[in-house]
Amino acid sequence: MRSIRCVTPVVAALGLASVVGAQSPTTELTHYLKDLAGFSASDVASFDGGQVITRTTTSGDEGEIAVIGAIRIRASKERTADYFKLLVTYVDGQVTLQFGEFHRPPQPQDTASLTLPDEDVKNLRDCKPGSCDVKIGGAGMAEMQSAVNWNAPDATNQLNTLARRRLVEYVTAYMSRGNAALVTYNDKSAPVSMKDQWAGLLRNSPNIMAYAPAMAKYLDGYPAATLAGGTDLIYWAKEVYAGNPVVHADHMVRWQNPQAPDRITIAQKQIYASHYYNGSLAITTILDTTTPGAAASSAVIYFNRSRGDLLKGGFGAVKRRVAESQARKAAEDTLGAMKSALEKVGVPGGS
Repeated sequence: MRSIRCVTPVVAALGLASVVGAQSPTTELTHYLKDLAGFSASDVASFDGGQVITRTTTSGDEGEIAVIGAIRIRASKERTADYFKLLVTYVDGQVTLQFGEFHRPPQPQDTASLTLPDEDVKNLRDCKPGSCDVKIGGAGMAEMQSAVNWNAPDATNQLNTLARRRLVEYVTAYMSRGNAALVTYNDKSAPVSMKDQWAGLLRNSPNIMAYAPAMAKYLDGYPAATLAGGTDLIYWAKEVYAGNPVVHADHMVRWQNPQAPDRITIAQKQIYASHYYNGSLAITTILDTTTPGAAASSAVIYFNRSRGDLLKGGFGAVKRRVAESQARKAAEDTLGAMKSALEKVGVPGGS
């Protein structure tokens, strides 16, 4: 998922949000990349040379994958953060097929352009609790079976109308109740609580609390929690992942900590996905590395920790390699695209 989509060891890129502010950006980055993120000296040298560096780790027991990537870009942190949002929201017709933002409160028109993938429409017709090829909650599954006349010529339109309405209702509940409203998937024999998955993602990223407690508490305590300098965007998208369209919804927070004005942190908390994912947390930190008298520059560090089906069940080693490859490629492609676009000759502010 382009969360970046929508993965480090136990270290999170959120760490840069408050790591020893007295250090110079260069010292801070070197300490983070080598000592915390576990990149080798040759990796750091590649990073200093303007190349993308990435690392991945997996945990088969929890179906979890983590990727961290970093790159230097000759652009200000503000331009880089704005372009990151553009990448997330841009419908290119290849990776991102559809996209929509939610008002506050959500409105029916927010999901008006959403259409379910054809394969999902076929699969949903035969869905039963504990046996479904699309991730959906038990209540939604029951309503779908009773509300859609599957023999009618417009059955697909009926299903899309129901899906749009249910997504608006779901996001409305999340905006009101936060984690308490997160779905419990009932597509497999063992139900999966997204609320529990989210708690596990935070638990496995202890440095989020250690280095950026304000952001972590906000993500976990939304909507009751507050975050000075933070802005919210909740959106949905239909994107291609592992060759298949996935419908997902995410809560994105852009944070410019008043106590650390040299950086911008962007968090993406997944609150629903129709396939593969049981939960995901993505953090992008953009650090100003401009030196006096030189052109603007920034360092981008991207972290994503996700849980999902690709790391569970049979053929674990094969699926693990596929998941790691997908996660690493997503990070490399996105960071590389940002650098290429922002440093393109002729672009205002570019090289």
